[in-house]
Amino acid sequence: MTAGPTLRPALAAILLVLLAAFLSGAALAADRPVWMAVGPNALVEAVEPLAAHRRAEGFEVVTASGPVEKAIESCARRPDFVLLLGDDEPGRADEPWHLAAGRRRLYRWREVQRREFASDAIYGDFDADLVPDVPVGRIPARNAEEAALVAGKIVAFERRKPGPQDLRLNVWTGSPNYGPLVDSMATGMMLAVMDTAAPKWVEPWFISGDPRHPLCGWPPDQPGLFTQRMREGGLLNVMVGHSSAERFFSVKHGDEPIWYTAADARAALAEGPPAAPLLIYSCDAGRFDGQSPCLAESFLFFPAGPVAVVGATTESHPLTNYFSGQGMLEAVGAAIETQPGAEPDAGPPRLGSLWLAAQRRARTARNVLVEGLLRDVEGKLEPTIDVEKLRRDQVLMYALLGDPATRLRLPRKLTASIERAQDGWRWRAVRPEGANTLSLDFRPAKVEIPPRGDGADPQAARAAFLAANAQYAYEPLPAPTGDTPWTGTLARPGRLRLVATGPDALYVTVLHAE
Repeated sequence: MTAGPTLRPALAAILLVLLAAFLSGAALAADRPVWMAVGPNALVEAVEPLAAHRRAEGFEVVTASGPVEKAIESCARRPDFVLLLGDDEPGRADEPWHLAAGRRRLYRWREVQRREFASDAIYGDFDADLVPDVPVGRIPARNAEEAALVAGKIVAFERRKPGPQDLRLNVWTGSPNYGPLVDSMATGMMLAVMDTAAPKWVEPWFISGDPRHPLCGWPPDQPGLFTQRMREGGLLNVMVGHSSAERFFSVKHGDEPIWYTAADARAALAEGPPAAPLLIYSCDAGRFDGQSPCLAESFLFFPAGPVAVVGATTESHPLTNYFSGQGMLEAVGAAIETQPGAEPDAGPPRLGSLWLAAQRRARTARNVLVEGLLRDVEGKLEPTIDVEKLRRDQVLMYALLGDPATRLRLPRKLTASIERAQDGWRWRAVRPEGANTLSLDFRPAKVEIPPRGDGADPQAARAAFLAANAQYAYEPLPAPTGDTPWTGTLARPGRLRLVATGPDALYVTVLHAE
């Protein structure tokens, strides 16, 4: 039996509708970002709650087993984020948890340096220009329990409500030990970079490894202070200085060095909500391919530890670490400018994307004074160090332990204005859709750090530390409540930070009264 004349148009219409639906679905699928997990089946299954979370966000989830390069090549569409599951240790390729990292030859400036380093980042370089095109992360788990622990931390971190603590930046810089000139300038350089490169809405908190500076505090307190600060919250936690694979050096106190190790933080980070990502700009702290856990691995596997840790798998250079840190601050500021704040469902940037943006900035950053100061401080094996080779290695030697697609609690931009008036400065802000509260904070335009005083007196050193950090803190001011208009008067010159809070987002701006 054949379709009659009156049925043919109806069948044609149905076929056209089905074809349109198919093409529309294919187009939508092609628009979805791809999140790819690569590793042994047992570890892939252990992170299924994280994969389900990514699907709910709108990602196309792709899973595969190793080797990594072949898995990525077999992906129908180029992945936007790559998460590796498993650990790497030379000589143990037969272990069920093994997933090999890439290997790169190191441009060396000291004879004792290893000639190669592990590089996961190289797997994200699709055009062979030695700059990753997509971020690659790793959960260096050796069993399903470890993988599930980190996956659960990531989901919990991303589901928590934002708050003012997400505007903090916790920074610990150890003593360079490069001689009196560089050591005396290190803390000042850190503060200057923070002032010029970080967005003004950030509330920084510092520990310094310079025993002559108030921000040093009482040195034996430093490990506990930093751990507690991580627990209290922040956008990012940052450590800059010297380290080995298993410990970070801050300062020499008397005849004893002050180290920060996993043992110092284990008890405090044994339970509770996960902390914000930790960036360790130092040597070897991210060397996950060693025989024992590196500092970054240990902190990643603490239940209340950082949700992700970034660290170098080999010796890093102070010059490129400087540019990399500066680039990260600039990338954070640029990210808030580009967020579509008018769209309530626009998610904040991802850690891996922000990290790559920072490294691209660092590749081209220039500062003649800093280069002259830091280029040769650790020696050189040829008449002139090749800074471009240092820059090349920098982006490839840092391992991101955790999911590169981890969402950061970066605020959106709040629309507001300020103008001079007879009684001070009049400000007003536009209430974003869904925002229910507004907080106001004030900080003087000029920072005046008090002297350290007697550094040998524990109580005096602690008081000086608190007073110095108070100079960088925002002081809360009374703010409009309920449905009243978001407007008011500021009586004194300085920075006025406005923070609007909604169920799923923060909105922020800083107005300058001058």
